[in-house]
Amino acid sequence: MSFWDGVFKVLFGSRGEAAQPAPRTVPPAPPRAPAPPPPAAPRPPPTAAPPSPPSAPEPPFRPTPVPPAPSPIGGGPTNQAPPSLTPVPPPPQAPQLDATVGFGLDALRAADAGKLSNAQIDAVAASMGVEAAALRAVVQVESAGAGFGGDGKPLILFEPFWFSRATGGRFDQSNPGVSQPTIRRSDLGGTQEQRWAKLIEAFALAPAEALGATSWGAFQMPGRYFAQAGYGSVHELALDLAQSEAKQLAAFERYLRANGLVDELQRKDWEGFARAYEGEGGAGQYATALAAAYGRLARAGGSSFLDSLVAESRAPLGASDYAASAGRLGCEPATVQAVVTVESGASAYGSDGRPIILFEPHIFSRLTGRRFDATNPNVSYPTWDRTKYPRDQAGRWAQLREAFGLDPEAAVASASWGLFQIMGMNHARCGFPTATAFVAEISKSLVSQLNAFEAFVRSSNLVDELQRKDWEGFARVYNGPGQVERYGRLLREAYTRIAATS
Repeated sequence: MSFWDGVFKVLFGSRGEAAQPAPRTVPPAPPRAPAPPPPAAPRPPPTAAPPSPPSAPEPPFRPTPVPPAPSPIGGGPTNQAPPSLTPVPPPPQAPQLDATVGFGLDALRAADAGKLSNAQIDAVAASMGVEAAALRAVVQVESAGAGFGGDGKPLILFEPFWFSRATGGRFDQSNPGVSQPTIRRSDLGGTQEQRWAKLIEAFALAPAEALGATSWGAFQMPGRYFAQAGYGSVHELALDLAQSEAKQLAAFERYLRANGLVDELQRKDWEGFARAYEGEGGAGQYATALAAAYGRLARAGGSSFLDSLVAESRAPLGASDYAASAGRLGCEPATVQAVVTVESGASAYGSDGRPIILFEPHIFSRLTGRRFDATNPNVSYPTWDRTKYPRDQAGRWAQLREAFGLDPEAAVASASWGLFQIMGMNHARCGFPTATAFVAEISKSLVSQLNAFEAFVRSSNLVDELQRKDWEGFARVYNGPGQVERYGRLLREAYTRIAATS
């Protein structure tokens, strides 16, 4: 299973939809070129999976995304879970993947594309004596809440590391894009199209092993966990989870009961749950992401991911904050303040505590393969058009909500956020595995946004430009090549004003 396309800030997420990078802003500036998306790293297998060879690295934690169903928190925890509503056969000691799979990948389409309802999640949570917010936290971290893409195919993450292990490395040389002996996050695929392409290639080589190396749906359940989820084979798991989000929820419940993990969710023992579901290698980060997601959901009354993006602190950055950041970057405090002035005018949150955003429909169109251009022209169109942008935050958040209902990760990746107006698709440059994880973190405070900016500057090799006050060089990377001279002039003028009054 892959966890948050890393970990988060929320969502904070497992392995799922991904995004690409490159910040942007200044309203009149044209769209900036995105950077490659970072994928999530594979998680170690549960007890039913074969042991790792001594040379195999411990896979780090990482998530993916989608949107959680809103609803109030369910019944409180109890010491004992009631009997399962669905019989769970005991998993064998060492289940093996089937040698043959009697279906093609085209068969994996939703029979029921309906979202999980609040009532469904509440009912399963109550049957286990778990708070609904705790169950929803897992969904948020794993997928941000959706089990399918807009094309009706299950949300997946194919992991070349696990495919290599399942096939004894025999395709490492011939098919390095889908079979790798080590974890390479950059090769996980940044979009669902890319991830499905990897699965299709691997499926043609070794069908069952390919399905087992893939994580599926809203809970991003690894195919190799099939026996623990109550299935006789990995292809039975794939066919069932491809039917509906309700099937995905039922499989996850069976997995929890079969593995004795109900108690961990009742007690909100995030680390205990993380070690079993994500693996020892990424347990710490995964547990932190789950705790953060649960906290946000509890504060929001169990509502959706977007509703949970409210600042924990709106305290403004002070002179000491800018000085400390400049010291870490080796530049003048006024240079960092100049970026803030040009990007957002020092406004990071609206009156409701949500980050200020600018949603970019042309980016969303590109990230989703243009498939919503005809049906949702307000949030998806192929070319940048500044005249179509809503002028207020209410209109921009309305766009984001509409897009989020179509493709959560792509929607969050297609907006620029907060004080530094960094686009969600730049999450990897800021140190996050998914756009939803990035957004969940920077929504908390201005200090979180400042830290993300520093990470972006370092990973984009822009430290030298800030130190030398090479504003055009900084603008070319930070805001894209469209209006380098104009953006560079605005930065220079802002710096001059700030430096003169410091």
